[in-house]
Amino acid sequence: MIFSQFINKVNKYLKSVRVLKNYISFDMIFPNTWLVLKKYPEGIEVLQNETEDGRIVTSFVCENNKTLIDILEQTMDNYIKTNIEREEKEKLFKSKVRELQNIFEKEKLENLKSLKFDIEELTKILEDESEEINIANTKTD
Repeated sequence: MIFSQFINKVNKYLKSVRVLKNYISFDMIFPNTWLVLKKYPEGIEVLQNETEDGRIVTSFVCENNKTLIDILEQTMDNYIKTNIEREEKEKLFKSKVRELQNIFEKEKLENLKSLKFDIEELTKILEDESEEINIANTKTD
């Protein structure tokens, strides 16, 4: 990725870029609610420190070479996308729960008893989503 494109993409979170001898460190500030990735590519180190205001400074560090920096940029991009998607899903879930709660408050019991959820359709959506994730992970590996 061209460096300026990457900087524009992550500038909301980017605190600093440092060169330390033969290493480069991208210091990012993320909300403390963001989940940490369980696994990072070989050659990438991730260090985290909490700030006084409760945010997390995450430093992504690798050797200063193009291949590793490209992998590091992709890793940070995936980290941001994953957490933003998780936040959006949580908001959507809470919204849907409120909608359902309103339905239960307004409808009569007899009408609610006939309420059905199409589990087969939900299962198909989840399976399709899982296939898309597997395909996306294969492309980035």
